[in-house]
Amino acid sequence: MKRLILSLLVVTGASAHAQSNFDKQLPEKPVYTADLVDSTYGITLYEPLNMALAGDSVRMVNGYAAQNWIEDYYEDGALLHKGYYIDGQLKVYKNYYPDGTVERNFVNVDGYRSKVTLYYPNGNIKSQVTYSEGAALVWTDYFMNGNIEYYEEYNKNLMWHIAKRSYYESGQAQSLFELTDKKKLNYTQNDFYSTGKKKMAGTLRYDKDAYDYFKTGKWLYFSEGGSPIKEEEYQDGKLLKTNKL
Repeated sequence: MKRLILSLLVVTGASAHAQSNFDKQLPEKPVYTADLVDSTYGITLYEPLNMALAGDSVRMVNGYAAQNWIEDYYEDGALLHKGYYIDGQLKVYKNYYPDGTVERNFVNVDGYRSKVTLYYPNGNIKSQVTYSEGAALVWTDYFMNGNIEYYEEYNKNLMWHIAKRSYYESGQAQSLFELTDKKKLNYTQNDFYSTGKKKMAGTLRYDKDAYDYFKTGKWLYFSEGGSPIKEEEYQDGKLLKTNKL
């Protein structure tokens, strides 16, 4: 389910072409049915209108760009969408499943940051993302049972990670990638079997010039029973030697 919410597009601005294009996609009095809810991505109909996430389309009402609050409904009268529009683009909105459960809630925190929360049909949180100027700064995905599936956080300039963690559905950690030295940009990585026993452990370094992470020092690998089975030695991402244990 990692990073399923929105595909970020290149910002092109709300051009006249985008206006007419989206006007064709979304007529002023459309008929909405329950099958518009995608089983994986949810309700994505309104994402092209979200300028904060690089949407460049404009919603038209009676030939003019939409303003203020607008509500859309399913064909049976249930609320589908409630959003606040400025010049045809969304600033704040909520979408709803056909039974009335919130599907997503998007808010603009300020001129730079925004937040979105997605929900499963059972009401549990599916994903939470904080964006900075349209790029994901902090991202958390959840299993349907409420346990965290994935967590990712970047530094404020979105250049390198603060942490990247994945988990099994049981709640057991699967992989933990953590920043340990902010000045030298050194990291540790620890991977685990579903039983909780360690699978792999080592250190990395982020190279600002290469925009990449390189393995450094010793890396240890373990069997499912917990016994060390292999040791590798790295220098700047290059494997120097391997020892079977």
